[in-house]
Amino acid sequence: MYKSNTYRDGDTLITVTLETKSAVIDYADILDATEVVPDYDHGETPWDSCDGFKHEAVRVRDLDHADAKKMQGYCWHDGDREHVVITLPKGEDWGTFDYWRERGASKQFAAEKVAENRRQTIKTLREWYQYGWQWYGVKCEFEGEHESVWGIDDEDYAEKYVRDEIASQMAYELMKKGYTVVNLPVDTEKKLTAHREYSRSMTAEQWRAEFKRNLTL
Repeated sequence: MYKSNTYRDGDTLITVTLETKSAVIDYADILDATEVVPDYDHGETPWDSCDGFKHEAVRVRDLDHADAKKMQGYCWHDGDREHVVITLPKGEDWGTFDYWRERGASKQFAAEKVAENRRQTIKTLREWYQYGWQWYGVKCEFEGEHESVWGIDDEDYAEKYVRDEIASQMAYELMKKGYTVVNLPVDTEKKLTAHREYSRSMTAEQWRAEFKRNLTL
């Protein structure tokens, strides 16, 4: 809606047109404007770009093993057009064991979570080697503000978690400009007061590290 006011300055009439709009924004509208999109500018392999994926891919023909097909990391390397076996560093648990022990879990339970995490990591690496990968970004443009994060290698995680983070950050920026954002989810409202600066500064590596930990929750 536009509103005009006319003023006279001597022999001159001055018309000033003002745009008026609601100062109240529904959070659902912000979330609708937040979308997951392909990131075509991120060229690194996901294991080079993200923490927690250090590994070795050995060609099957270089292995001294009776039946490589039975090994957990056995897969087709589409880039090199040959079969490889993926192995993870021995003893690497990405902090999973301590994470669960600090929360009261038994040693057995924590060890099971470590094994589960390692299996999931190898499964993810096998899929990348066989089928390739796709990077994603999450962006939001609303009332002249822009928020985004790029270099996310998991579309489901971007949709389920990162999209809400970016919408939350957008809500925070709009409130700083004087808007009132209504119908904020309880969790989102807490993030705005306790974690807004942290979420704004998170890198793609941090998004991925959090995703890896969530796999074991």
